[in-house]
Amino acid sequence: MTETWREGSAPGRYRAILFDLDGTLLDSADLIVAAFQETCRIHLRREIDRATILAGWAQPIRRRFHAIAPERDEELALDYLERYLALHDRLARLFPGVAEVLEALSGRGYALGIVTSKRRATTRAAIGAFHLDRWFHTIVADEDVARHKPDPEPVRTAADRLGVAPHAALMVGDTSLDIAAGRQAGAGTAVALWDPAISSQVLTEEPDHRLRWPADLLVLCPPR
Repeated sequence: MTETWREGSAPGRYRAILFDLDGTLLDSADLIVAAFQETCRIHLRREIDRATILAGWAQPIRRRFHAIAPERDEELALDYLERYLALHDRLARLFPGVAEVLEALSGRGYALGIVTSKRRATTRAAIGAFHLDRWFHTIVADEDVARHKPDPEPVRTAADRLGVAPHAALMVGDTSLDIAAGRQAGAGTAVALWDPAISSQVLTEEPDHRLRWPADLLVLCPPR
């Protein structure tokens, strides 16, 4: 395990753990790429390579389509949503060890939340497929906030719903947007390094903690 520590961020500080969804809990890179490529191929007659798609996957999907076809962003986002849901159960999976860690953190008394820029429909698909509602007490999705990561609003919203101050929450994610949002909210930050698709750019945000595997969270978050 590789860890970086900052003053005031030692184990035992946190009461709530907030997780990004894609690339942190959910191994969904193949799903996102397939749905995005099909949408662009059919509607725009364009081929978008995998690296380009994954480079911006932390942004809300309508913003992604606005960048390439601003006059059709909502139409494309809705088509993507249909394709994503149709492919979800075949291509999405939890990262190894995630379920066991969530079970342990819940048993240790931590309040757990999801903070994602995904829409509610695609978020619900993951919640239902993997029964994530066993562990999570709140979910903040695209439609729940006016400003998205890296703005701190989603992190603050989740912390407020869980009844904790932002400084008592830990934001865990795989992108620079996750880390920036957590830091600006006043929360602790941890980068999830177990996704092979992760960009090294996330480390430029200097997260408080670097987690090589999901189980590293159990060291950072001891029984309360």
